[in-house]
Amino acid sequence: MAQQRMLNPMRQTDAAFFKTQEALQIGEQILLYQRVTGGWPKNINMAKPLTDQEKAQVLQDKQRRNDSTTDNNATSMQMAYLARLFEATKDARFRNAFQQAVEYLLSGQYDNGGWPQYWPEMRDYQVHITFNDDAMVNTMELLKAIVDSKPPYTTALTTPVLRQRAAEAFDKGIECILNTQIKTNGKLTVWCQQHDRNTLKPAPARAFELPAYCSMESASIVRLLMSLPDPDKRVKKAVHAAMKWFDTYKLTGLRIVRTGRWGSPDRDTKLVSDPNGSPLWARYYDLKYGEPFVCDRDGIPRRHLEQIGTERRNGYSWYNDRAASLYPLYEQWAEKYDPMHKVKISLKTKGANENGTIDIFRQPKPDIKAFDAVVKPGQSIQAAIEKAPQNPVNAYKILIKKGTYHEKVIIDRPNIVLVGEQRDSTIILLAELSKKQTIKEYKGKPVGNGVIVLQEGADDCVISGLTVYNNYGTTVEPGNTAHQMSIFGRATRTIVINSNVWADGNDALSLWAKEGKGMYYHADLYLRCWGVDFLCPRGWCYATRCRFEGDGHALIWHDGRGDRSKKLVITNSIFDAKSPTQLGRYHHDSQFFIVNCKMTKNILNNNISYAYSDKVLDPCPWGQRVYYYGCTREGGDTGWLKNNLQESEEKPEFHGITALWTFNKQWDPEKRIRDLWDVLAY
Repeated sequence: MAQQRMLNPMRQTDAAFFKTQEALQIGEQILLYQRVTGGWPKNINMAKPLTDQEKAQVLQDKQRRNDSTTDNNATSMQMAYLARLFEATKDARFRNAFQQAVEYLLSGQYDNGGWPQYWPEMRDYQVHITFNDDAMVNTMELLKAIVDSKPPYTTALTTPVLRQRAAEAFDKGIECILNTQIKTNGKLTVWCQQHDRNTLKPAPARAFELPAYCSMESASIVRLLMSLPDPDKRVKKAVHAAMKWFDTYKLTGLRIVRTGRWGSPDRDTKLVSDPNGSPLWARYYDLKYGEPFVCDRDGIPRRHLEQIGTERRNGYSWYNDRAASLYPLYEQWAEKYDPMHKVKISLKTKGANENGTIDIFRQPKPDIKAFDAVVKPGQSIQAAIEKAPQNPVNAYKILIKKGTYHEKVIIDRPNIVLVGEQRDSTIILLAELSKKQTIKEYKGKPVGNGVIVLQEGADDCVISGLTVYNNYGTTVEPGNTAHQMSIFGRATRTIVINSNVWADGNDALSLWAKEGKGMYYHADLYLRCWGVDFLCPRGWCYATRCRFEGDGHALIWHDGRGDRSKKLVITNSIFDAKSPTQLGRYHHDSQFFIVNCKMTKNILNNNISYAYSDKVLDPCPWGQRVYYYGCTREGGDTGWLKNNLQESEEKPEFHGITALWTFNKQWDPEKRIRDLWDVLAY
């Protein structure tokens, strides 16, 4: 990535380059891309020559007021280029565009001195004061360079009035930085990536960017504070406190290891032990314990990189050493400006993870007091469900203690949350064949086959932390793989997470809401089944970080009849089998999206296809709709695993394939999980 940035013409600093025709042409395009706001959008290669059609589109977009930003070096990068181009050409158009951009930067500053990520039109987290990716620091450094007339920002480029306004904005920005420094137990620490523009407290951004102590952005802030020529007492106090925090929470004996080519499916990132590893800092430290965490797009904090999907694991900087470069600078700064209050720091002492300051891999624990009922071995799970209101307004939370429960569990009301104390040792066990059900009717209504059955109307239920096993094919009729559901459902908005779902026969996890209009969410499951179609949703289903293990029969199946948007989405998961096994099949209209998944050699080298060759159960007028991205199979494939998302009707980008996207924004199961994290914690 560094090499690509060096080669980007928009980052050129060579004075000779700006006298070339190529430089002038790029400058013309930068002028074209500048919005009426004075700023620029991000992540666009403005050096790439435009066709007439593309120019027309850029001109049309010029009126946009919702994509001007300082994120990812946008606006500041274009301004630096224009400054150098004006210096080389003296063309007033480039100076005018630069001054318009300065006006844009000044216009975005809040009264409290902070800047948002986007303006003038903003949405969601864009309104927060944004230190993330150094957006605000970059803005302030540019303004300071203008104030100091530091080349290429010479006096010819701006006016005395503009420089005075830039100076005032810079000073207000410093005030905002000092006011947003997080204070914990009366002590100053560091900063979050974002702070609320009104309260100045740490604030969230994207789903995986939670409120936290943020080392990387804080390091840039401290570097900026140490660059001030005449720091006052507040600045000195802020720097000392931040450096003390960096030294307290550095991590030692660890190293980041990256394997595989950048952007390739075999890319991986790991945090490994290394006694000789240089000090590291986590990108995020939680605000409660001051301990590192990582996060997937579900917004759930995790302690291990392996616990999040490959897309976020490899596509984000979770650990860094940026603060290390501050150590020698601080020694010089403190000696010069405030030796009396200099804090003792060292890159050679043991870090917080090695000296006992923190538990780097602390396991989350549910809050026992938050449950409405607790079931112990020898007691009935069904009886606990019966104690819940018939139509609970709030989630009715049931904790199932470790042990083995031999019963069929029927959920006949909404908003029930079943949580096992520990997934491998909280076991619900039943031997039941579809044609030989132990219970066929409950309260006058028919009951489906399964260890856990969600009746029609049992919507918004959550199952977590359990082993659910239908062992009919092992204990009653060995080798029988006929329908033996583990979890069966006629409800919608069903969440099954952090569980082992096992069956000896077909259709282990069968969620079949009425008319196929169900929405289902699965994460962190071990799905093991010796039958066929053991993940077989009807409707919309999103599954992530799951392990599928079969034996000779197709693993996954989908029924998407009645609505072209119905889909089965599986991300960041592993498919395995004891013997050569088909990945999946369908015999109704269906749609599959398989993203960043790995398959062992026992998954056959064949695409998901129609179930039968000798008959047609359903004509499937929408045809084969199977889409992949970033998937690999041991031993390779014959081309069917190619990236083909753009062949789908919706043409999503791989990073846009989320739960919200799957459910057309009609349901946000990951928010529900976050809201219930005090009891679901795992």
